[in-house]
Amino acid sequence: MKVNYTQAILIAALAVTSCGPKKAVEATPGIAETVAPVVSAICNNTNYTYSADVKSIVDNNCAKSCHSAANHAGGINLSDHENVKTEAQKARFMMSLKHEGTYAPMPKKSPKLSDSTLNILSCWIENGCK
Repeated sequence: MKVNYTQAILIAALAVTSCGPKKAVEATPGIAETVAPVVSAICNNTNYTYSADVKSIVDNNCAKSCHSAANHAGGINLSDHENVKTEAQKARFMMSLKHEGTYAPMPKKSPKLSDSTLNILSCWIENGCK
């Protein structure tokens, strides 16, 4: 199947705008980024929660190594729901995990998380970080 340039751009745009934070968030003091307010059909039909879905992802990929209560790498603590919720509402959280923008790709020195895992996190954020 041959995909032309326009189709490739459209596909890339759809992938980038699916499931993400809905408002401008401060990524760096004084610099705000706006993340497209896209409500995805995928996210509307899900009910991901921190305890059932997100905690294990964050613990296994972020909190147990670099961003624990003891380590705070980069000043980021992802050891509990409130701290994860606070960080998840910043554009840098998903952009780092998706390896997008100017943020350091996370998890550090590891492959990018799977699309299904990123979708869980994105939808959890989109649906209020419950």
